[in-house]
Amino acid sequence: MKGWSILKQAFGIFALLLAMGAPAAAQMTPGGGAGMDSMQYYVGTWNCMAGPVGQTASKATATYTLNSGLLNETVDVPPSGKMKTAYVGSAATTYDAKNHRYVETWMGNDNGWSVSYAKPWMMTSPVTEAWADHANSTGTLSRTTVVRTDQNHFAFSGYPSIMSTKANFKGSCTRA
Repeated sequence: MKGWSILKQAFGIFALLLAMGAPAAAQMTPGGGAGMDSMQYYVGTWNCMAGPVGQTASKATATYTLNSGLLNETVDVPPSGKMKTAYVGSAATTYDAKNHRYVETWMGNDNGWSVSYAKPWMMTSPVTEAWADHANSTGTLSRTTVVRTDQNHFAFSGYPSIMSTKANFKGSCTRA
């Protein structure tokens, strides 16, 4: 289950990507919708495959809704392989206009939790988000990158610490 707690950034972190229709290389500027316009990308259901690096990936479903400037995400991972019980995680993401960053809280049924930040990213192709923990349940701050390859696909990598260069958790998602 610990590997899935890394998913907290990955799935939770996907929660924030591209401003629809923005020109390539233009920087995302939070505006209407409390800075959450770019989060519309995630709304809906995604079929994902993810897991610790070097192990067989597990199927997961991520569902996103955006209401009044708050992106809500739920991740469901049914039991499989060494996982004997289902994993369920939930995230809420918003834009902090005062500090010019996205903020996400994450909680999972494995007792894991985190608060992560991401500065607005450059609208290049592919779009890459960089998330970093501010606080979490493990006491070792980690980071996640999310890469949106197109309108219907994104991938993510979780790193065991802020300074790590080698991912320990990877996954990809396709719009359902």
